[in-house]
Amino acid sequence: MKRYAPLALTIVFTLYMFANVAYFAAIPKAEILKSKELTASLFFIHVFGNSKAVTALSALVAVSSFGNMLSVIIGSSRIIRECGRQGVLPFPKFWASTKPFNTPLGPYLLKWILTVIVIVAPPVGDAFNFIVDLQSYPSNVFSFLMTLGLFFVRKRRAAINAPPSEFRAWTAVLLFAIAVNIYLLVLPWIPPIGGIYAGDVSFFYATYCIVGIGILVVSGLAYALWIRVIPQLRGYRLRQRAETLDDGARTNTLIKVPVGELEQWDATYDDHGELRNKGSAPSPL
Repeated sequence: MKRYAPLALTIVFTLYMFANVAYFAAIPKAEILKSKELTASLFFIHVFGNSKAVTALSALVAVSSFGNMLSVIIGSSRIIRECGRQGVLPFPKFWASTKPFNTPLGPYLLKWILTVIVIVAPPVGDAFNFIVDLQSYPSNVFSFLMTLGLFFVRKRRAAINAPPSEFRAWTAVLLFAIAVNIYLLVLPWIPPIGGIYAGDVSFFYATYCIVGIGILVVSGLAYALWIRVIPQLRGYRLRQRAETLDDGARTNTLIKVPVGELEQWDATYDDHGELRNKGSAPSPL
């Protein structure tokens, strides 16, 4: 990771820069703005002429899109799996399991179902554009919080005198990532040229930002109700218990522990849900 991740990113960054330079060197800016075709297709036409080679080369764009799709599916599916493994999703064993092909089929299945719904269900036009836009803003919020959270993780590790992790991102890179995330969170609120109804939908251009924030707020309130309020009212606390599945995958299950048994539970399990010793475990509620 320390050697090849930076090398791979540097190579891809360089190639992308060369590709953009080539586009603007071969295609007039006005044509790029007016045309509804892919910039790559315009580039092929200008360089090779309107021939069959253009069709063949355009297939490379599809291959590139397929590779990007795979990376996104793998990355987002792993995020779903980790959420499930922490016990914050129902049926944590289902999300964590890697049977029978040594890969997490549960998260992949969820991504497949959601993708099919987005492709098939919404009609062409405003509805489809809105759904595509809607997923982007919460994603940027999560990216910002995740990057910011690394500083809190480092602070906690320093407080317990934990050794430095083997792979550690440079602080300058994290600060740059935070700046980029802030830019992506602020930019969508700037009205497009032509007014507030000149976006890719016929209604208010930033509706997807408002709805995205609303979904995050409702999710946060639901989480606080489940994790904090209801346990307080019913006299228990949630604790996690680590488990190992038959395929070797690790997961956590949230256990309702009565307030009167908290001291015994915390003496038996550590903060990660692992047994401190081989003694008997407290009975969950």
